[in-house]
Amino acid sequence: MKKKILKAILIFVIAVFLLVVTVFSAFSIGEKIMFADFYSNAEIHGKIPGLWSGYVPQGYCCVKGEDVRLSCGYMNDGKASRIYIIPNDGGRAESIELSKADGSLYDGHTGGIAVYGDNVFVTGATGLDIFSYADVTDGDGKATQKDVFNTPLDPAYCFINEGNLYVGSFYRAGNYETPAEQRMTTPAGDGNTAVMAVYTIDVETCLPSSNGPSLVYSTTGLVQGATLTEDGKMILSTSYGLAKSHLYIYDLSKATEKTEMYTFGEHSVPLKYLDSASLIETVEAPPMSEEIIYKDGIIYIMTESASVKYLFGKLTTGSYVYGYKYQ
Repeated sequence: MKKKILKAILIFVIAVFLLVVTVFSAFSIGEKIMFADFYSNAEIHGKIPGLWSGYVPQGYCCVKGEDVRLSCGYMNDGKASRIYIIPNDGGRAESIELSKADGSLYDGHTGGIAVYGDNVFVTGATGLDIFSYADVTDGDGKATQKDVFNTPLDPAYCFINEGNLYVGSFYRAGNYETPAEQRMTTPAGDGNTAVMAVYTIDVETCLPSSNGPSLVYSTTGLVQGATLTEDGKMILSTSYGLAKSHLYIYDLSKATEKTEMYTFGEHSVPLKYLDSASLIETVEAPPMSEEIIYKDGIIYIMTESASVKYLFGKLTTGSYVYGYKYQ
């Protein structure tokens, strides 16, 4: 009798194991078929750190002059948000817990991250929260906010290119609405719903100019990240939920400029439209893409789908950063 029970248990365990393997394979194969064009032009760059710890990755950036990249994100259990220092050689990533200037818990969404000099910019509730790169990398696993740069928009992502800091908003109808002044019909007839501001960085202070942005771009909604190529192509990473992610690639030389100046906070600045008139390519990618990096002809894409908050990415390829060959 005991042997029969043990045999039945063994058969059940094997059946469950085979079912899990079958489901995993089906998800993985199905995704590879659905995004065949993407995967035919992309390679694994490395594993996203912290996914089993509750970390939900959001921001992603290079560090000029350093052989590392940084990722930031929030914790699914409400603990302190983190920055991960990720060696480019595939070495072990280091986790950094964040705190506010007063020492209290920093649990922001941390949608974007960028580095200039000693300043690490992280998107916060009122603008860009600033941490010290030296503090982030001093080896104690902690970093405290030292300052904030307020912006007239609710920042969702940011990046730095050629001494300019780009910071943009996120729009989704119903739950992530932008102010009316950010929603506009473009000259091409598109309904853009968010904006991206461009600030010149002061080389002495390593801070964005207090004189306001030099330019504002009108963008589509659902933007999670952006980057620029060396030949003037702006790439937007858009996603929400289980829907396909998209990389929208725009030729900035074709971007139409608004005739009148655009009011952005207390400043009047030029505005250009990223719309169908300047859109030159659309790439469909797996769900939940976040911030992106462009470097040497490769677009590096990180997703949040394999975090414990969502899990389904563990059945596909969501645990990895993929490098998509653009040029």
